[in-house]
Amino acid sequence: MTKKTKPSIKLGFTSGVSIISAVFIFALLLKNSFLTSIAVRDALKICATMLIPSLFPLTVASEIMTSSGAIEKLTRKFANPISKILGVSPKATIPYFLGLFGGYTSSCKSAVFLYQNGKISKNDCESIIALSNMPSMAFLTGFIGLGIFNSANVGWILWTITILSTLILGLINKFIFKKETNLYRINSNSQESNKGFSKIFVDAIGHSAYAMLIICACVVFFSVLIAVLKQYFIKIPLFEDAKNILFGMLEITQGINTCANIPNLLARATACAFLTGWSGLCVHFQVIALCENADISFKKYFIFKGLQGLICTLLAWIVFSFKL
Repeated sequence: MTKKTKPSIKLGFTSGVSIISAVFIFALLLKNSFLTSIAVRDALKICATMLIPSLFPLTVASEIMTSSGAIEKLTRKFANPISKILGVSPKATIPYFLGLFGGYTSSCKSAVFLYQNGKISKNDCESIIALSNMPSMAFLTGFIGLGIFNSANVGWILWTITILSTLILGLINKFIFKKETNLYRINSNSQESNKGFSKIFVDAIGHSAYAMLIICACVVFFSVLIAVLKQYFIKIPLFEDAKNILFGMLEITQGINTCANIPNLLARATACAFLTGWSGLCVHFQVIALCENADISFKKYFIFKGLQGLICTLLAWIVFSFKL
């Protein structure tokens, strides 16, 4: 008679960390349920009054420009030189140009759209998502420039610094992470067709609404997490500025808001530059969620976002040392 062995359940390191993190966050939120409800209300207010009004129209417009081919025609003259700097194919520069003006989600959705329709390679998609992931021009000039520094010029400088940082990362991508860029993913179920404008418009509305739902859900969750963690970090003897930057690494909007309390202008500018370069875990989760059906790796993405935060900090320190 053979002895029956009980099936063993083995958890990998990633699964174990995920379970521990989930239990910890659940217990933390449950213990601070009253604070959680207040944080949710405040985060929803930010979504309704700031994020959706500023991002939703741009996201719809960006998708229309990508689906209709308008952005490709408008940027055709600049595609070749920019592609040589970034180390990607010319067509992969389309999300980059959208990111310059529309910000995070517009560039990400455009890259996924091109990849899923066989227009760019997997390597190009992974590269351009990392290189085009930046705050919108309106966010930098309005929210940061006018809101934090009472100067739109500071916002324009930060926008320029952000662009320079992406070009530097592009050169790193070209010479260090270089791979074949003309191996396209052929999708027999390509979504691209000769659709009329009404169909393109309705699809853009639906896709953008889903993107807004993901964005707002991430903002609400991270705002709640930050509000709860602040109660415990008050007791930790860290510099207040360090705490602000730490929370900003989780969610950029909250982090930029808290950086407004940094009295030294140079320190405030470099802190804001670091956060705009890094972008925050909240944005990173949004990007991952919007790419859920794209079958791509985010290793390069996180490496580049970490480097971009450091590059933006260095550039800001150099520029604002003379400017402020």
